[in-house]
Amino acid sequence: MLGRRSVRSPRARTASMPATPLVAAVALLALAGCGGEPVDAATPEVAASAAFGPDRAALVLTAFDQADSAASVAGDIEALKTQEVSPSLDLSIAAVRRSAYNQRPQPSFQHINPVFAVPAGEPTCFLATATLRLTGSELAPTDVSQFVLDADGQWKLSHNVQVTQPALVTARSIGGRPATSGGTALDVTSRKALAAEVFARSIGSTTSNRSLVASSPLLDGQFAGGWEVYGQQLAGVGAEVRRTMDRAEWSDCAVAVPTGTLTFLTLHVTDTLSPAPGGPATVRLEPQSPDLIAAGRSTAVRGKSIQVTRVETFLLLVPAQTVGTSLLGLNDTALTVTAS
Repeated sequence: MLGRRSVRSPRARTASMPATPLVAAVALLALAGCGGEPVDAATPEVAASAAFGPDRAALVLTAFDQADSAASVAGDIEALKTQEVSPSLDLSIAAVRRSAYNQRPQPSFQHINPVFAVPAGEPTCFLATATLRLTGSELAPTDVSQFVLDADGQWKLSHNVQVTQPALVTARSIGGRPATSGGTALDVTSRKALAAEVFARSIGSTTSNRSLVASSPLLDGQFAGGWEVYGQQLAGVGAEVRRTMDRAEWSDCAVAVPTGTLTFLTLHVTDTLSPAPGGPATVRLEPQSPDLIAAGRSTAVRGKSIQVTRVETFLLLVPAQTVGTSLLGLNDTALTVTAS
């Protein structure tokens, strides 16, 4: 999972474009644990009759840290699949591929000082916030994660983002609060409007609903700014790109905190690269394209058009009246690259 997060917009390249990243900053994304002896995440060593609360969630997190950290360091995708599901798994696989390409193994990790938001009863999801201890790094970022219970009764990571420094207090305020269903925490109208606005802002579009999501250096600056630079680079070689939103998904768990509802929004999008009017007849991505690396492609891709599917995860704090929703963190990665 380490190093899997990217907050940059599309990073594919045409033949004449440099292989440097669109945006300089790439934050390491890691999960990490609470210490203790190894524990089977599917069957924590707690009496079966005990209610699932923070103590049992901590056992799940500890077991996950031990297994997933080892898999990340080893670059073992099959082992990662036993610990994660999409969209988290997609990001972790992309991180393994980038690490192999750069011939630089990912560091091990551990969560410390975690807090949890767990639904009542026997939950099928829960949320965790913790500080990340990364081997060999003085950085101590904070992340928010969601774990879900799969059909085989094993807990797996489904969502994870690193939060911005101003959001630390809000993220940790989930501790001890009951989580609720993410799909029903917000009404349908609000969910649709927020998904549309976040998508529009991610590509720097001007909308009539600008106040719905508060101005964000991460979303409006780094992410949308990277998209703008990418378009300019493509224009320089006679190509253009268009991004469309395929679908929006809300996380299984959400939690009400004093300032609003904390929830994950995942957008599935497609970038279509094509020749600009008057440009070359085809477009081409070179093997060093970050999107090709993330998608596991090792040879150039060329065609009349190229489609790059992506997954983008946003952690949102939604106020009671929806207006002024805050973005606390995000990540994105390419999934597939195909030519037509």
